[in-house]
Amino acid sequence: MGQLTQNVEFNPRFKNSNGAGVLQVIYDNATIYLHGSLNGTDYTLIESFSESEIKELVLVPYFKYSSSATDEDASGSLGTHKVIIDETRGG
Repeated sequence: MGQLTQNVEFNPRFKNSNGAGVLQVIYDNATIYLHGSLNGTDYTLIESFSESEIKELVLVPYFKYSSSATDEDASGSLGTHKVIIDETRGG
């Protein structure tokens, strides 16, 4: 399990994860945009969050979140928030 930091690349652990993970967003007062990348360079918007939520997602090698839908490195204020990811373990 890991906590993501705004604008900082996060690499999930794929070992025994079957490519799936669980994401928890603890929302404060600004929309959080989750971006993903296969190569660590070209990021695509995965989803936006405007409320606290837990959801399952397909893991990609690189994740970032930001305050912008179009810029994974945007550093606008998101208030007090958390973005936590846990790699699902197969059984």
